[in-house]
Amino acid sequence: MKLKITLLLGLILPTILYGQNQSLKNNETAKFIRIEAGLNPVKFRDFATSPLFYTGSLKKIGLYSLKEFDGKEREFGISYAFGATSNTTNDHTSASQMSIIDLSYSKMYTVKSDDNWNIKIGGKFQNTAHIRNNPSFQNNATGIEIFSTLMASGKVSRDISNKTSKEFKFLFIPFRFKARKRSLSFRLNLAAMNNTYRNGYIYNGQSAITNNAKLFDNYKFNFFSGYRFGTELNYRVYYKNKNAIQIGYTFDGYRTGGKFDKFEIAQHNLKISLLFKTK
Repeated sequence: MKLKITLLLGLILPTILYGQNQSLKNNETAKFIRIEAGLNPVKFRDFATSPLFYTGSLKKIGLYSLKEFDGKEREFGISYAFGATSNTTNDHTSASQMSIIDLSYSKMYTVKSDDNWNIKIGGKFQNTAHIRNNPSFQNNATGIEIFSTLMASGKVSRDISNKTSKEFKFLFIPFRFKARKRSLSFRLNLAAMNNTYRNGYIYNGQSAITNNAKLFDNYKFNFFSGYRFGTELNYRVYYKNKNAIQIGYTFDGYRTGGKFDKFEIAQHNLKISLLFKTK
């Protein structure tokens, strides 16, 4: 029954992400290439190897293709976060090198729009792969897992453009805001179906013991395993050449199902993006 509901959601919810210029008219089309960079603080733990939390601040880069057309928006992209995380317990510090590769596709439809507000609903399909290496775990040092999530999405945007230039002083410091198009948006993503591809209680399975190590030994697909939740807040400023700059914050949290081998993580991404208009 759950599978039937999910397939129906996959047909109804445009399986899919993001960014939108709410001032576009229904007959206008805009295409952007978005280049993203930022910091990605993380906190996670994997009960399959340790109940301890590991924290760290990863570096993150991303490349996205964004299209806005006929009251819709569509985005496809890939991002890569990398860096070190650590845990300190009883004066002992363990370090885990971590890489996160994220591939996503999103599409949203306008349900209500006026001169200032725009509301969209749609969906997002997100695939996330982790590669972790922790020498403290010895034979279980390397862990690889994949999280694949189909999410329902909602987005609210507000046009906060300056129609005319504005000047004011704060603590005797003069500020001047030129007339520019600006927007502020908030997006919510809720998992409709969260799937995982992971191994059992230990990373390397039994193949290493027989000197015939296999990378994905004892790995299994688990459907409807755990949950995922995400939010996104963006402030965007457009320039006369139609390009834009965007500052944003994204939260992404998820956990798997299971009893003794749960995995859970929270990511806080502070980012800046450059949007280059191609059409």
